[in-house]
Amino acid sequence: MAQTTTETTVGRTTVRNTWSSAAIAGLAGGLAFGILLQAMGMMPTIAALYGGESAAIGWLAHLFHSVVFGLVFAALVVRTDYRDTDARTLSLLGAGYGVVLWVVAAAIAMPLWLGALGLDAPAIPNLDVASLAGHLVYGVVLGAVFAAVRTRLYRREKAPAVE
Repeated sequence: MAQTTTETTVGRTTVRNTWSSAAIAGLAGGLAFGILLQAMGMMPTIAALYGGESAAIGWLAHLFHSVVFGLVFAALVVRTDYRDTDARTLSLLGAGYGVVLWVVAAAIAMPLWLGALGLDAPAIPNLDVASLAGHLVYGVVLGAVFAAVRTRLYRREKAPAVE
């Protein structure tokens, strides 16, 4: 039985299972952050960005954003010297990425978006500490899970086929 590999070379950067690992990591980080958002009653606000009101729509939108931001994180990481680093380092990078997302997405973009829809919007920038904590949780989980899943998938691909 032939084994296939998803290892692809892009320029001088090797990308191993990057997209699936990033999607899984984005979902994991999104779930961790989403639990905090749910506890703070923020899911209906996220739903409002898409014209919805329910927590379920907020969850769908939040998890979609989490996967997209996870893919962006992976695209950035694999193009640096950190592409094959350990989970601890990727967790730290993820924490930094979470802070950047907090500033750009939560502190600036979300209030602008809510205001553009004619909804009550917080002041810009919205430097909410609870939101910062959630984005840090997202980033740390994103980095750790990305490293773990990517390593596991890579090792599984390199294992000899058992017939």
